[in-house]
Amino acid sequence: MELTAQQLFEDKNYRFNNQLEELQEAQRENKKEQGFIEQLQERFYSVQQQEHTLYGRSLNEVDPEERPFFEERQDEGFHLSRKALQEFEEEQEQLTQYRKNLFEQEDSVRSDQRAFLKSEGKENLNGT
Repeated sequence: MELTAQQLFEDKNYRFNNQLEELQEAQRENKKEQGFIEQLQERFYSVQQQEHTLYGRSLNEVDPEERPFFEERQDEGFHLSRKALQEFEEEQEQLTQYRKNLFEQEDSVRSDQRAFLKSEGKENLNGT
């Protein structure tokens, strides 16, 4: 069974629309992931502030001979916090780059679809 020209046209246009839907879904997922990372960063910052406050109180209340132990733990905590924040920033940067790539892919598919529709003389079909 051979497909008609109209069926071939509809099939190819359908594939373009599917690609666009997949890219848009990936963009929505990416945005959710970015929001999740931002929430983690905010929570982490809050916990970091609480930790800083607790160490400050502890350092004021401990015996002088115990003070170095708490200072060392505080320094370790600050180091780990900086490392975690750096990892959050790197993850955000990767997500931002991926999102940019998704938008570029979407633009490319839309451009290809417009060229296809124009070549078929049906540019105004499907709102494009």
